[in-house]
Amino acid sequence: MNYNWIKPEEFSFNSFLLMDRWIIRMMCENHLSDKDFSKNLAIALEYNPAVKWYFFHKCPESRDFLERLTADVPKDLSLQAIRKAEVFVIGEMETSIVYVYPELMNKNCDYIYDWNKNLLFELADFNDKVVLDIGSGTGRLAFAAAEKAKRVYASEPTDALREYLRDKIKVENILNVVVLDGTVEKIPYEDNTFDIVMSGHVVGDNYDAEIAELTRVVKNGGYIIDCIGEDNRKRKPNEELLKRGFEAFYHVSKSGGDIYRYRKKVIK
Repeated sequence: MNYNWIKPEEFSFNSFLLMDRWIIRMMCENHLSDKDFSKNLAIALEYNPAVKWYFFHKCPESRDFLERLTADVPKDLSLQAIRKAEVFVIGEMETSIVYVYPELMNKNCDYIYDWNKNLLFELADFNDKVVLDIGSGTGRLAFAAAEKAKRVYASEPTDALREYLRDKIKVENILNVVVLDGTVEKIPYEDNTFDIVMSGHVVGDNYDAEIAELTRVVKNGGYIIDCIGEDNRKRKPNEELLKRGFEAFYHVSKSGGDIYRYRKKVIK
């Protein structure tokens, strides 16, 4: 899906030198069946040897695939053809491109700039709570929760976003937010650690495994919250969350989107 968060032609292919290992791995694993993406990625990498070298060393498990992918790229392509391939790949990877430009992410992503923190506070009492935010991004949920919570742990797998969070914490002298690496599939904390575990735009690749991990780290009587941001998408309730015991809270966004937030009280 194209969100139009960026204009691909304005970006250098060198932006991929800022990518994390997990993003490179995702590119290789998730686009194997997409012939257009594979063709354009092959051209872009073959004519950008520094990026190709970086991919090989940052994500060594992708090397064999990428070597096969780029083996038959023509050696005499025009600059226009090369740039066309670069722009195609950049456009397809726009959600990952904005991860490495956090200020641009805040500016261009409607789910961040149109969001109201009261939409989170309606879901639970955050006062004096210990909270985990999974996939924290630029801190939409984490910094809102920090206004009330005892402590917030912001888990984010993208290095550029972690550094952005740490810079904001330092500049604004925020004393109760801790930044760490981690994913929803493998949360680096002990069982029954948090009063509230929250996320937005994270759960959905493997509901059973993800919700099991969220449940593991939340205390008995605590809450799991899924609080997406604002956009203009028309959507229906998430039946996978509903059948796993989540309550749904609906509202219409400023831009006319159907927004559902979810909450589950965990009883162990």
